[in-house]
Amino acid sequence: VLMSSSGRLRSLFSGIGFVEDYSDSSNESDDEEPLISGLDQGIEETPEETLRQWRALLDTWTDYTTRPPELVKLARKGIPNKLRGEVWLRLGGLTREDVEDKYSHLYDESLLNECPHEQVILWDLNRTFPGNEFFQEGKDGQRRLYHVCKSYAGSDQEVGYCQGLSFIVAVLLLHLEEEEAFALFTVVMKEYQFRDMFKKGFQMLQLKFYVLERLLEDQLPDLWNHFQDHELSTQMYASQWFLTLFSAKFPLGLVYRIVDMFLAEGPDTLFKIAVSLLKLSKKELLSNDFEGMLKYFRVTLPKRFMNKKQGQKLLANASGVKIKPGKVAIWEAEFHKVQDEKRSLEDPLRRLEHELKQSMEANHRLEQENDMLVQHLTQSQVGMRHQLDELEKRNLELKRDLSKMTSSYEETEECNKALSAEILRTKNLYHTSIMEGDDERARHQLTIQEYHTMCRALEERHEKEKQELNQEVIEIKAKIGGKDIDIPSEQRLRELEMELAKTKLCLVEANCKAQEYEHECGNLKEKLKHIDSSGMLTQLKARLNR
Repeated sequence: VLMSSSGRLRSLFSGIGFVEDYSDSSNESDDEEPLISGLDQGIEETPEETLRQWRALLDTWTDYTTRPPELVKLARKGIPNKLRGEVWLRLGGLTREDVEDKYSHLYDESLLNECPHEQVILWDLNRTFPGNEFFQEGKDGQRRLYHVCKSYAGSDQEVGYCQGLSFIVAVLLLHLEEEEAFALFTVVMKEYQFRDMFKKGFQMLQLKFYVLERLLEDQLPDLWNHFQDHELSTQMYASQWFLTLFSAKFPLGLVYRIVDMFLAEGPDTLFKIAVSLLKLSKKELLSNDFEGMLKYFRVTLPKRFMNKKQGQKLLANASGVKIKPGKVAIWEAEFHKVQDEKRSLEDPLRRLEHELKQSMEANHRLEQENDMLVQHLTQSQVGMRHQLDELEKRNLELKRDLSKMTSSYEETEECNKALSAEILRTKNLYHTSIMEGDDERARHQLTIQEYHTMCRALEERHEKEKQELNQEVIEIKAKIGGKDIDIPSEQRLRELEMELAKTKLCLVEANCKAQEYEHECGNLKEKLKHIDSSGMLTQLKARLNR
């Protein structure tokens, strides 16, 4: 618990100085609530000319160990969002081939190994960018964030995992795949000296606080005096800025631009952005007391940059902040000197007692973490045992269902085989019936055709005989000179026609009985011959003679 001498600061800080809560926060209105972490202002449309410049730069930038001279100037204007992931990798001296060759195995191996920081990482997942949909609970972003944080903690045993790292990883994951984010995060931690701030005792972080305080005294002396009067130390507002690369509270659009500058220009970007923030906020800070300034840093300042123009103004001012390496070196030497003097003035016994106390606290903390891990492991084992029992029960049910389904399937197969045989037999019977029907129809058609032929022949013959008979009658009349003779009348002719009709009927019956056809046809021919030879003409001539 950090507290000012006047007792005005009643705020809890984590081990790295993050403000967790304020005593008067319960009285704040909704408008005074802090900005939700991870809010995105939307993607700005990049001018075509800027895209053209970046594409031309990327086409000619083949040696990633050196940087084109125009790179820093372009990065200060902002990297196009659609190219940001690729440019970030190149700024880190990486290619996708490097990621595959140098980091993939380390990533996979560290991810599979047990990690003592796993529970802390899990706790931080819901705290990281809750305002961003990608990282909300249950979404794919949290799974990726957990993987990268766990892999880095396993690959860097000295630092492991500390609160704040998840925010930087989350920013990278919004533009890169898991392994790419892991590789670039490793470069940021080691090559950009970011991991030094997280080492035991946070000595490098304290050094950066000292340098920022000297910069504030050098460039904004009136604001520095105001902070001194109200006992506002640098770590009270800058801890979260430095340890999260300004990503924990500020809008993501601004955070992306800050990361652009950081990767292009190096660690001094932290000081440039911090001084620029203080310059832009100078008027408001000077008009507030201690608690008002804390509230301004926590609530008002991040919301101010939801306005994109304010973010552009901040970055433009940051580019103009001068950080002289000579002065920074002097301040760093002062810091180390002060630290050495403090250690030399300490009573050896008191120093040993202090170190022992720190060791005991660290041991107690480790025991608590161990107890928590044991408890978590026990709960996990119980949960896994319960899940295993449920799975075994479910497995038995599935086996029974499978047995029933197998039996049903076999029965169905037998039915299918029987049905297939029946269908085949039915098809064969159907085809046989069709063929027999076709043969029968062909025979009937042939019989009908023969019947029509015979009928036409009989009709022609009957007509011919009728004409011959009429002609004979005419000739007989002519020979007898018109004497009245008894000749067959029209009635007799009709009788002959009726007899012919009966003959046709007999022919139809004969056609219906194909086996008797030839015999009946012979009978008809005999009857016709009998009519021609003996019947009517002989009798008619005899009567005429009489």
